[in-house]
Amino acid sequence: MENNLALKLPVIESDAELDRIRIGNSRYTDDIWDIRPLVASKSIRDSQKYIRFVYISNENMKKTVKQYAYYKLGKVKAKTVRDYINSNLPKFIEYCLIQGIRNFAEMTLDDYLKFNIWMKEEKKVSAGAGFKTCHVVEEIIRIGQIKGWNVPQMHLPKAQTAFQIWYQKRSMVGKNKTKPIPKKIFDKILCHAVHDEKDILTKAGIIIQSQTGIRISEVLSIKEGCVKTTSDGYDYMEVLIGKTEKGEPILHKIFINELTKNVILELSAATKCLRNVSGFKELFLVKMGKIRVVKSNSWSERRLPGFVKRWDIRDDKGKLYHLNSHQFRATFVRELIKQKVPIAMIMKQYSHVSIEMTAHYLSLQEEEVKEIYTDMILNPESKIAGLRAKEIKGKLGSIFCGKTESEIDDVIADLAKSMSFNPLPTGVCLYDFRRGNCSDGDGCFFYNCPNYITETQFYPILKDELDMLEKEMIRLKELGQEPAYQVQAVKHKYLKPLVESLEVQLNDKESDR
Repeated sequence: MENNLALKLPVIESDAELDRIRIGNSRYTDDIWDIRPLVASKSIRDSQKYIRFVYISNENMKKTVKQYAYYKLGKVKAKTVRDYINSNLPKFIEYCLIQGIRNFAEMTLDDYLKFNIWMKEEKKVSAGAGFKTCHVVEEIIRIGQIKGWNVPQMHLPKAQTAFQIWYQKRSMVGKNKTKPIPKKIFDKILCHAVHDEKDILTKAGIIIQSQTGIRISEVLSIKEGCVKTTSDGYDYMEVLIGKTEKGEPILHKIFINELTKNVILELSAATKCLRNVSGFKELFLVKMGKIRVVKSNSWSERRLPGFVKRWDIRDDKGKLYHLNSHQFRATFVRELIKQKVPIAMIMKQYSHVSIEMTAHYLSLQEEEVKEIYTDMILNPESKIAGLRAKEIKGKLGSIFCGKTESEIDDVIADLAKSMSFNPLPTGVCLYDFRRGNCSDGDGCFFYNCPNYITETQFYPILKDELDMLEKEMIRLKELGQEPAYQVQAVKHKYLKPLVESLEVQLNDKESDR
């Protein structure tokens, strides 16, 4: 049966007969894997539905690459694996052949760095192509070290070497696109969109994105009659979600609030005549010579900058705010995180079939979620609390000293990649679980774990918890339930000073203004 999904492949045991293992129409031992049954997309020609290993002359090298390809077929789409092996890896194999490197295990960190320089300076490879190639090589090494493949045991830096080499100067371009919108600016944007904006297309697009977090391409795809109501009275809209692990785009239902519902109905009424004339069902229509659906690029290049300029929305330096549509997604996720919405619920909102896909596709890309939390906790302006808060602030102060704002953003982005921490509903746990299980799994919930750090943005949640805790302690005292009271008293002992510390910093922040 054809599908576009990652495959459920059996684990290959050390004594397995490889000739009996099938991948699509091929055997594992073949040098060309025919993956036509695994790629359903009709837009891809049959000639492009093969994974080719024939360019790898060394059998040791080929064995490792096949192990990687087989592993990845169980994780991502077959056509993605095809791109990795057919397009991204050949440059590395060519370099190894020139240098006489016969298998991955012979490669040193010095070889790897020289390979990057070779691609960059001799082959004049583009930044995008160079990064993709090195991403695959790094992944083969990292996964191979865990799986026991024939790869070097060298330590690759946590902050991806390839990223630093290929995107060092451009790194902030990507970062700025997905950075959440500062709260004050977001409030101004939404206020002007709701109360002042006269262009219904711009108004509707901004409101829908800000309230749902879906991509602008998905917003622009909504059609007549997309707003519906469940049997128990909840409003939702149907939208075509394109980037899911389920393969082809699907019609997905997303719950909406009254503000979103009303603006969609307003937009529908405003473009009704254009739909009648053109036969289009889409709501975002514009007449420029002929009637057409608004495109994502014109939205980002013209409508958003025009909106910002029209309502004079400026950053804290007095410059017109550079707004990118994808920031609404990152902002929406940030607010969900701050409101303790479970990751699984966010996953459902975006129609992803696994937590991993949520981490990959949301602004909640795994790296970007970490960036949101890293920026909350480690930004020079952040106000943090916890047993290690003073130590962390001291170290960060020396790191940030003398650096420009963009350089500080670079540092924070690198810290997000290199740090191992776990997002919590009220902060982060800095414990690295790759070292083994946490010695006290409930420690952070008692706010006395040295790995627990929180920030003033989580103050309302922690304050509510403290208030409820104190009411519960009064109730237990009145009932004479001393053992239960003592359990809550221990938590109160550490939670109260934490909340008070955040209160002091919040008051300082207000007085600074």
